[in-house]
Amino acid sequence: MKKIVFIFSIFLMSVIVNAQNNNPFANNIFTIDSYIGDKHDNSEDLTFTKKTVEGSICLQYGFEKAIYTRSKNKKDIWQFSCTMQSKEHGKMVWKGVKDGEQISGAYLWTKQGQDPINYTFKGELKQ
Repeated sequence: MKKIVFIFSIFLMSVIVNAQNNNPFANNIFTIDSYIGDKHDNSEDLTFTKKTVEGSICLQYGFEKAIYTRSKNKKDIWQFSCTMQSKEHGKMVWKGVKDGEQISGAYLWTKQGQDPINYTFKGELKQ
């Protein structure tokens, strides 16, 4: 009986580790810098949970937490995408990659009555 409990414990631990490895974004905060062209626009924290992501500045403008998707690209690097919505300020469509402790990508902010704004971002895991 003890052997079965031991084997089950090992199995359960491997399932937990694999679940964590399948989502390298979960429970991480990345400090990013956003740019419009070559011009620095702002710095903020992107906070990921198991299912959602939020931006510290985005929240100030009414952009709610967004559910994100994740997958590995052809280079075996993790990528994510999401759409953040704000009743007053439109939407932001984000796409990015995580390579080690680095994160980078782009997002498009669209709002009725203004031209779309293309941003790029880059940052790293917050220590």
